[in-house]
Amino acid sequence: MSACNRREERRHDFAVRLLSALGRRVVVPWPVYVEVHLVLCARGYARAALLFGHALLDGTHALDRPTDGEHLRALEMLDRYETTGLDLADAVVMAIAEARQALILTWDFRHFRAAAPGRRRHWPLLVQEHEMPEP
Repeated sequence: MSACNRREERRHDFAVRLLSALGRRVVVPWPVYVEVHLVLCARGYARAALLFGHALLDGTHALDRPTDGEHLRALEMLDRYETTGLDLADAVVMAIAEARQALILTWDFRHFRAAAPGRRRHWPLLVQEHEMPEP
């Protein structure tokens, strides 16, 4: 989400290049779309929020809803990790990644470390924390 903020230009540019290269292979779960829209609007980027929505509608990336099983798994994770601050969008991303054996693209490393998929296991991240450009 921090890459949506133009004030973090290096991370924004990194995210744009990465998302452009991946195209439709990027699955954007509905809760993430809503979160991106709300954050962009709150930061004064309502136009960018609309452009992102139109890009999803046009098929630039794949907008998808969680299955009932993925939704249930996300709710289970929210219950289990209630004290960590894990939110619905991140829990859905985790549940979808787990069910579909997919990589996760996130800058929110704290929540993805706190809610591990199993003992001595980590979420499969597309970008590791040390690969992130400085803000």
